[in-house]
Amino acid sequence: MSTLRGFGNPLSPTGRAALVDPPPHHISADAIQVVYRVDPDKARAYLPDGLELHPDALAYAYVADMVKVSESQPDQAWVEPQASQYQEGILGLYCTYQGQPGRFSAFIWVSEDWSVVFGHYMGFAKKQGLIHKTKIQPANPALGPVGPGTRLRGTVDRFSHRIFNVDIQLTEKIDDDAIPSHGHRVYTYRHIPSPSPDVADQRQLFALDLDRATTIDAWRGTGGVEIKTDAFNEDLDGFQPLEIVDAFTFQRGWTTKAGATLLREDHA
Repeated sequence: MSTLRGFGNPLSPTGRAALVDPPPHHISADAIQVVYRVDPDKARAYLPDGLELHPDALAYAYVADMVKVSESQPDQAWVEPQASQYQEGILGLYCTYQGQPGRFSAFIWVSEDWSVVFGHYMGFAKKQGLIHKTKIQPANPALGPVGPGTRLRGTVDRFSHRIFNVDIQLTEKIDDDAIPSHGHRVYTYRHIPSPSPDVADQRQLFALDLDRATTIDAWRGTGGVEIKTDAFNEDLDGFQPLEIVDAFTFQRGWTTKAGATLLREDHA
């Protein structure tokens, strides 16, 4: 048996060269999220078999500054900060599987290659992109403290083209964990294309329950979403907003374990 080690490629004798650390990963987000209604007939086409669109056809646009600390390397946040920091943008849909609520992130853009690859292992549809979010530093005379009237924007770009903007103007501070969580369950869809005509492609639907999820420092506000449906290498017509439902900024933390439940498996 080979002595090569690692949580995925590249394997090496010690395993240190692997692009992705093994889970659990402890993750946190400083996020903007706008919830909005979409055309249900168009949106359903983005859901894999087995998932049902939320009855109100709810979608979400999300941009966040993220921190990831692998349990196998608890010192990485200060030994090599780039290994634990990334930015993320998401367009997704609220949905159910056999009546159990959750969310499905149809498109995800992240700033680091290791996050892209980990996403593909887990069934998250990730690409590498350029993501930015307004940062409020209270010491900056032009920004001041966060409060009612504060405006925040998140942007996602790829191939030097804007993909979407998400905006919020804060109106009120809300309680911790008051933002609807939809069960802190995410549905993921892992497509593994085969390199051989003699081996079938795999398509696998998973449910992943986020462990120890909590939300703090949350604000509600008025929001907006602008999606560029002509963005290169994207297919976003079904995510055009029809009506803004709610908007939030918050900090959220959770643990992602390698404990997803396989719900169905299809072979192409």
